[in-house]
Amino acid sequence: MTKRKSIIITVALLIAAFALSAVAFGNSLNCCKAQKSSGQERAQAARAVEQDGAQTATVEVTDKGFEPSSLKLKAGAPAKVTFVRKTDETCAKEVVIKEYNINRKLPLNEPVTVEFTPRKGEFTFACGMDMIKGKLIVE
Repeated sequence: MTKRKSIIITVALLIAAFALSAVAFGNSLNCCKAQKSSGQERAQAARAVEQDGAQTATVEVTDKGFEPSSLKLKAGAPAKVTFVRKTDETCAKEVVIKEYNINRKLPLNEPVTVEFTPRKGEFTFACGMDMIKGKLIVE
C-alpha cells in the first residue's frame, strides 16, 4: 500500500511540474507575441517634443510591446524619455538601453523617466530579456 501511495504522489508531482512548465512557457510566448504584433506601428517613428530645454517623449508598455516602438531624437540635445508599464502580461518589466548604460525597473502604472544625451545613430531599447524591443533613431 505504501508503494502505491508513493507512485500516486510521484505522478501528482510530475503533473504539477508539467502544468507549471506549460504556464511559464505560455508567458514567454505572450512576450514574443507582443513584439511581433506591433509591426505596422514600427513603420512610423514618433518624434520627441522640445520642452524646457530637453527632448521629451513617453513610451507605454502594453500587451503589444513598446508604444511607440520607435522614437526620433536630435543628437546632442538632452533627452527625457518616460516609460509607463500599463500591463502585467509581458516580460517588459524593465527597460534596458545598453549603449547608454540604462537599466531601470518599470513598476506597473508608475512613470519612470530616463535622462541621457543621445549621440547620432540607431540604438535599441528592450525589456530585460531582450525579447521586446524598440528603437531610438538619433539624427
